[in-house]
Parts: sequence; C-alpha cells; structure tokens
Amino acid sequence: MTVKTERSGSRFVAKTDEGKPVIQLELFHDTVSSLRPLSIGLELLSGTTLQQARTLVDAMNERIIGVIVTPK
Repeated sequence: MTVKTERSGSRFVAKTDEGKPVIQLELFHDTVSSLRPLSIGLELLSGTTLQQARTLVDAMNERIIGVIVTPK
C-alpha cells in the first residue's frame, strides 16, 4: 500500500481560548484532506502572556513554511 503524504503552506496565529493564549495553525489552502475537519492549536505553559505567544508566533512564522501529514 502506498502512503500518501500531503503538504500545505501554513502560518501560526496567537489567539485566546477561554482567556488563555494559544497558538493556532492556519493552512493557506485546503489541500490536506485529513486536516479538513480539524482545528489544530498549541496549548502554552501556564503564565504565558498573549504578547509572549505573539513573539513565539513571529519566530515560528519566520522559519516554518508548512505542514507535512503522513498517515501511519
């Protein structure tokens, strides 16, 4: 069986969820079928401020250009 790897350009955005900062993954295109029904966020350590999350997002967006999804 051939494993299908899918790729998509993406970016990260700092948001708040229930009053806590989180980092949300946003895809530029709807090209990764397994991610279509999902929203992917990163939970941050307690005490992280929204400004710290934004600083982290800026650094991530400078170096990360996309996601690669391969089923196991």
